[in-house]
Amino acid sequence: MKPTTISFLLLTLFTLSSLHSQETAQKNETDLFTTTERDSLQLWFYDRATVMGLKDNQRDEFYNIVLYHTFKMKALEKKEKGYSPEEIRTKFEALLKKQNTEVRAMLTEKQYAYYLETYDKMLKDVYKRKNWK
Repeated sequence: MKPTTISFLLLTLFTLSSLHSQETAQKNETDLFTTTERDSLQLWFYDRATVMGLKDNQRDEFYNIVLYHTFKMKALEKKEKGYSPEEIRTKFEALLKKQNTEVRAMLTEKQYAYYLETYDKMLKDVYKRKNWK
């Protein structure tokens, strides 16, 4: 296996373990991303990066950008943050815009269009669950 594949697998295992621990501690909170969505995101990143033709460092950069912003989005709903539902949505959309800007800077137009198309499919579930229009 390539070192980046091994790193990805280790990061995935660490992330899943971390997410499970956080989820257990926050059962009463409504998640922006369900457990299934978070698990699927990890596989999605790897698959989308492959389809887009991203290699090694570029794949890692793409993965890190999206993972970073996904965790920031998830953290918006922590009770200790004290954000209202409106504040959560505003901050979520600001993080999404920042993520898209960072991803766009590293992709070709075709790759970016593909990223938006596939990421938007996942976001539809979030918006539906949160009753965001």
